[in-house]
Amino acid sequence: MPRISLRRRRKKSRKLLGKRYHGYGQVGEHKGSGQSGGKGMAGGKDHIKMHLLKIGHVFGSRGFTHHGPKIKINPINVGRLVEMIKENKIEVEKEGDFYVVNLDKMPFNKVLGFGEVDIPIKLVLGKGFVSKKAEEKIKAAGGEIIKSE
Repeated sequence: MPRISLRRRRKKSRKLLGKRYHGYGQVGEHKGSGQSGGKGMAGGKDHIKMHLLKIGHVFGSRGFTHHGPKIKINPINVGRLVEMIKENKIEVEKEGDFYVVNLDKMPFNKVLGFGEVDIPIKLVLGKGFVSKKAEEKIKAAGGEIIKSE
């Protein structure tokens, strides 16, 4: 069987040799991201990695992300609370032997247990918290804690 030679189509790149823009126009010049190593963070784990490390980029992630409501805790020690009561720096009501302290009217929302309690305190919490140590000290001094929501 005789061999038939077919004429192949001429490649466009051969046709455009010597032409400046190769059919892509003068404005865009057909520049994508080929010579620059990719777009954005492309190559961040191979050919651009050393550059990213030099400018301080940290790879990977750490820890957990809290997605719930964030409650800013503003604490006060129970000893400081007693000092403020004695120095009349906060508004308290006198109810019998008790000094009634309402945490909702104060900028604090947590009472910690450092310090001494030598006067009976009635602590109205509202949305606040009390540590176990602070609760023990208040009850030992004859006070009480009221949780009202």
